Amino acid sequence: MNLALERYADNPIIDELVCWPPKPHRMKSIRAGNVLFRKPFVEVEMEDGEIYQRQFERDSFPAFWAEACVILETMTDIKLVSDFSFTPVAGRARLVADILANRDECIEESNQMFEEGMYEQFLMQYGEDCAYLPEEALQRIAHARQQLGLSL
Repeated sequence: MNLALERYADNPIIDELVCWPPKPHRMKSIRAGNVLFRKPFVEVEMEDGEIYQRQFERDSFPAFWAEACVILETMTDIKLVSDFSFTPVAGRARLVADILANRDECIEESNQMFEEGMYEQFLMQYGEDCAYLPEEALQRIAHARQQLGLSL
């Protein structure tokens, strides 16, 4: 959910992935590389075939990538590929619980837009990459898309 992802934008990798309005195509995969003679990077492949890269500072990149993996695995179905070894996040279960709590809070927040008939703004809170949403949220998304004449 784009709105919930934005809450984790203090992670520079997540910050680079969140955009308003959300991109019209899904992210197919995100590959991370951390090679010796080059800045660390993520390479994003979009569903429409577009590929783009973002570079990051070397300091803390593995830790940011480890955290980004947990965030993205919890909220999206984007394929994540790591071309390097990194230490997994300590306290993963606690982080996942925090992510899910934030997601649920953002769903409640977005429901106000839905109730007011602000369907376009409501849909922007989700974006194309969200996954693992509660059934009620999926029904609201489908209804909003139908009201706007968008394909399901």
